[in-house]
Amino acid sequence: MLGVPAFGKLPQALWVVEPSAWSHSEQTLVATLQGLVAQSEAPIWINEPNGMHEVVLAELVKEGVSLRSTDDPWRLLRECREAIQGYVVYESSGDSINTATSLCGVERAVAVTPDLVEKAQLAGLREVADARGMTAMEAFEKHSGSWSKRKLAVQEKGKHRHLRDWVVAEKAFCYHGLSKRDRARVHGMMEPNHWVLGWDGEHDFVREVSSLGGLVLPADWSLNLSVTSRLAVALPGRLDSKFRPAKPGERIVAFVMSDGDNVQWMGGPFVKRTGFWASPLRGRFPMTWEVPPLLGELNPRALRHFYRTASPGTATDDFVAGPSGAGYVFAHHQKSPVTFAAYTGKLMQRTHLRLTTMLNSGGSMKECEAMLNRPEIDGVLYKGWLYDSEKGRIYWHNDKPCVSYRYLLWEPHRDKSPEGVAKAIATLPNDPTTDSGSYVLINAHAWSFKDIGGPMEAIRRTIALLPPGTRVVTANDLVRLLRHHRAGLQE
Repeated sequence: MLGVPAFGKLPQALWVVEPSAWSHSEQTLVATLQGLVAQSEAPIWINEPNGMHEVVLAELVKEGVSLRSTDDPWRLLRECREAIQGYVVYESSGDSINTATSLCGVERAVAVTPDLVEKAQLAGLREVADARGMTAMEAFEKHSGSWSKRKLAVQEKGKHRHLRDWVVAEKAFCYHGLSKRDRARVHGMMEPNHWVLGWDGEHDFVREVSSLGGLVLPADWSLNLSVTSRLAVALPGRLDSKFRPAKPGERIVAFVMSDGDNVQWMGGPFVKRTGFWASPLRGRFPMTWEVPPLLGELNPRALRHFYRTASPGTATDDFVAGPSGAGYVFAHHQKSPVTFAAYTGKLMQRTHLRLTTMLNSGGSMKECEAMLNRPEIDGVLYKGWLYDSEKGRIYWHNDKPCVSYRYLLWEPHRDKSPEGVAKAIATLPNDPTTDSGSYVLINAHAWSFKDIGGPMEAIRRTIALLPPGTRVVTANDLVRLLRHHRAGLQE
């Protein structure tokens, strides 16, 4: 079973609310309340009418969970009054929202702005802290023994309801804009491989978190994680395709969809978008999808849905761990690559994944060795910071390959268009039994080709232009074929 089985069983009922018409302050109030009651028998669900939120909610209803609704945040507070110890005051125009959100978890409180204090008091709540006169680090030091040592959040102050329920439920410290020294202090109190949910740019943020022993999970637009992480389910196994050895005259090509580190995307709109999981093209050609292994902890029902709805009865849809294993890190800047690889291997075993992506900045492909030493991992799909910087090179370790991306489908570059990629493939060797240059790994950029229907349409067009004798496979099959090819050469 994955996830945190806090409910023990399915909740009998869910409060379903749509806070978009509420003030920003009321949205934050309810998000912190949602986090507090996440382990109760009547948790709160923020309604999001499109995407995985809709899928999971419909699933729960089908399984017998009844729904209650209200458009009054104060009624919701009264209904959940027993879970609340008091309120924390913060200033809506300042930076104190993150401090208040953090404090709500350890103080069992809801966050209110000054204009909501009177209503909170009329509801029988008392003030337990004032975040307006407290810096984030003062709050951190005051409760240094109470924060989760495993989980942190980084969130912009303008995001009033997203991710805040999870912060409260997990007693995670939430920050944004701390000095480098203070960030080092906070991360220094955490366990190895601690999670950092949220976003603060990309390159510098991921590099720093990697060096401080953490891993990044893009989740700053996430909703309902306090609930989905507690709806534990068993994941179905994956179906292997029938193995067909490579033969002379072939080129072996695999397409992989990018951005599988993105928890909010995989747990949100991805499932309903026709350029992605809802594409009418899905099942017509072998396709590999990056997914975050920690989706099995944060939203296990989402991962189960992908496994269940993968092309029925075939292995056409396949999955690999997204960048860079357990979470987004740069191996070159990691504090402990061996510890991270061990953690990744265990997560991949639990989520039935055999390949992991590695997105690196600086360094070299040799830094995949810690991953390839793990028995749970069959191979690594390698991206430099420019994704195709290694031009298809293969690095072997323990008789397992680290395969770099040779080509990209990525607008607006002509050589990264379907026509450009297909033309380049036609120039490659075509004997995979003797020449590893006959194997091609292609990254499909998730955010390109919107004008033609998304990356799935770009892949279809590329396949239609490929030279005769090209064989399209999943990434897992490409690695199996490579290992088979290498074993044959060594005999």
